[in-house]
Amino acid sequence: MNRGLKGLEERVFQKNLCIACGACLSLCPYLRSWQGRVVKLHDCGLEEGRCFAYCPRTEVDLAPLQRKAYGKNGDVEMGPVRKILMARARDPIWRKKAQSGGVVSALIDFALRKKAIGAAILTPRDTDFLSKGRIVRNCEDILNCAGSSYVSGPTLEALHKGPWQGEEKIGVVGLPCQALALAKMRTAPVEKKGSIDKVNLVIGLFCTWALEYETLMVFLKKRVGEGCIEKMEITPPPERLFKIKMADGLHSLPVDEIRPFIRNGCGVCFDMTAEFSDISVGTVEGIEGWNTVILRSDTGEDLFKKAEGEGIIESQPLPEDHLNHLREASLLKKERAVNAIQEREATEGING
Repeated sequence: MNRGLKGLEERVFQKNLCIACGACLSLCPYLRSWQGRVVKLHDCGLEEGRCFAYCPRTEVDLAPLQRKAYGKNGDVEMGPVRKILMARARDPIWRKKAQSGGVVSALIDFALRKKAIGAAILTPRDTDFLSKGRIVRNCEDILNCAGSSYVSGPTLEALHKGPWQGEEKIGVVGLPCQALALAKMRTAPVEKKGSIDKVNLVIGLFCTWALEYETLMVFLKKRVGEGCIEKMEITPPPERLFKIKMADGLHSLPVDEIRPFIRNGCGVCFDMTAEFSDISVGTVEGIEGWNTVILRSDTGEDLFKKAEGEGIIESQPLPEDHLNHLREASLLKKERAVNAIQEREATEGING
């Protein structure tokens, strides 16, 4: 089986499974990002390549990957877990600008100031919802990247492109698929080039699905107009609204209206809580202004404890009912992914 660009095209692009994470970009001269998609410019004759090896939608044996990353296998529901709690940034600047409790922004700022990392890769919005990776080195840059877009973008391309300053360590904030890609980069048998060895911190974001940029924007321009989108959020059950803040006010749409724009590649994703991160962060449904935080590694636990000790963040135990719901939701995503993969294999068998 070809494990180069030809194999990537057959097993990911042609099956519409690409989630535009950016893991393959700026490695191969034949791949480019365009309007939230990865496009192929030319064929490549390599039988084995980093584009295939790093892609989170090509084959992966999760148990060995977890052992290499953490020294042990993780829980069935949520992967490697040391501690689960709820937390928020103490400084209101992070809570006001960032999503939920502002923990991600506060931790990245703390890691930069303490020289645990020299730079970080975050995902700001460009125009409208379109996301991409940006290298940040200070508080102002972090604030400019705060908030969620719900649209996947090629964040990891920034890791390959740089530029990086000497031996500085890098932090990356990304979706579960991007955290998985980083884990594959560290362990892939192909020759390693670029900046993966510089990555010293991975903060993963909870994700149920991400939206496809082009078709979503056509829909939204018809529904809410052509104005610039300032902020967006999805409210928890039972309301479940997709809220879009624009210059002319706040627009609300039922979440079911945007489901048709979920990327197909999200349907086969098993990971809701970014299991290959040092720290995973999500919202606490029903408790405004707090984040759910999962500490997974020595690096993540050490950073969190130091930040809490210096008053950067505060934490509380996650209520038992919220913890149970989190486990159930994470397991449900895995079950949906298994069912989707089985359905695809059955369909391909019939058509083949």
